[in-house]
Amino acid sequence: MKNTFLILFFLSISNLAFAQFTINGKVLTRVDNKPLEGATVFVNKTNYGTKTDKNGNFIIYNVRPGHYELIVSMIGFKTYNISISVQADTKVPPVAVEEKTTSLNEVKITSTKKLDSRYLDMFKREILGTSKFGRQCRIVNPEVIHLNFDKRENKLTAYTSDFMIIDNKALGYRLKYLVEAFDRNEKTELISYVGYVLFETMQGNDQQLKDWNEKRLEAYTGSLQHFLRSVLGNNINIGGEPGFLVATDTRLPNKNRQADTVIKEKIRLYSGKYSKSDKDSLFFWTSMFQQPRYIEVIDTTKLKSKQIARLTDQNGLYALRINNDINYIKKWARIEVPGVKGSTNFRCDTCKFKNSLYITYIKSIPQNLGKGEKKSKLIAGESFMPTPEMNKMASLISILDGHVFFDQNGVIVNPMSLKLERYWANLRLGDLLPTDYLPDTDTK
Repeated sequence: MKNTFLILFFLSISNLAFAQFTINGKVLTRVDNKPLEGATVFVNKTNYGTKTDKNGNFIIYNVRPGHYELIVSMIGFKTYNISISVQADTKVPPVAVEEKTTSLNEVKITSTKKLDSRYLDMFKREILGTSKFGRQCRIVNPEVIHLNFDKRENKLTAYTSDFMIIDNKALGYRLKYLVEAFDRNEKTELISYVGYVLFETMQGNDQQLKDWNEKRLEAYTGSLQHFLRSVLGNNINIGGEPGFLVATDTRLPNKNRQADTVIKEKIRLYSGKYSKSDKDSLFFWTSMFQQPRYIEVIDTTKLKSKQIARLTDQNGLYALRINNDINYIKKWARIEVPGVKGSTNFRCDTCKFKNSLYITYIKSIPQNLGKGEKKSKLIAGESFMPTPEMNKMASLISILDGHVFFDQNGVIVNPMSLKLERYWANLRLGDLLPTDYLPDTDTK
């Protein structure tokens, strides 16, 4: 990154705060090319939205610069989405939406009233989250939620037939959320869902507004959006100041640990037996189960913004960078691992390793990591183990495929290309803020 990076960043922040543009276009029906009146047109994850008039026209005002997803929704029609870049007044090509059709072979979806309430509770928990903000959210119209549980696959699926209205009284927002697809596998506990959300700001008295602003700032502080904006502002890894500590995490499979299926079978085999050899075997396999599945090393080099992000040839768009060329585990011949007595040799020239960004928001960033840092426990050499304070809000970012792009709002443009783990991976709608949220200017 060159010196022009910071200049461009501050210019983009200026535009973000003051420049406002319009998005306009027309919505038609695909079959007869007639105007569609009353369709909801909105910018995903913002409070920018409107409805089409009798001629199918729409115009959205006061949109800040950024890269967005424009959504068109109407009951009885398939949801339409298109990626747009707003750097000036933007005219969208005519949008043709098609009616929904029901296939005879379509899986029957059960209404929430006919399905066990625990599945609805599971859906709410996964969508809203279990944070203190998520627990204060309330779904106003659960009747639009349609659930199906496949006992053979042990899988819960869902969608909403209309906007699901969610009141987040902690942050002062009403969310209108369209769930296109929801999938939770109870065996693996893996969850995936696709949805679009429109924010509406709640009205309140002066004290409520004050409380909401404080809690919004709390939700923003340490978030992924806050981090990406800090990267653009060259405001990470500044010793002694509150903020983001960023380093490289290298992970490879623990070659000394057997697969879970093998370990659990061995534990069942030796459980309830009382000979010394059986007890020793049970202890051995129980200890192995407690070992981590992966060996991880966090490098002591504190990364700079120019090592994490770079400009692209598209205005207002940046690319996230992770150095995947260096296996930092190979820097140390012996590494201490939780659950393993003493240090063990994990050097492996042929093992596949994976690098991620280790990111955490803490009150005081240490000047140095590893040697000489009293708050960090040395693993070996120059590697370090994060303190409990560091791990409290620690997240990992890894790139799944190709490139990960984000805009000047600090919003990931192609979220399916990255993987979030730990703190950020557990946040849901209850902690979500509009993408154009600005702490210093938000008075809503």
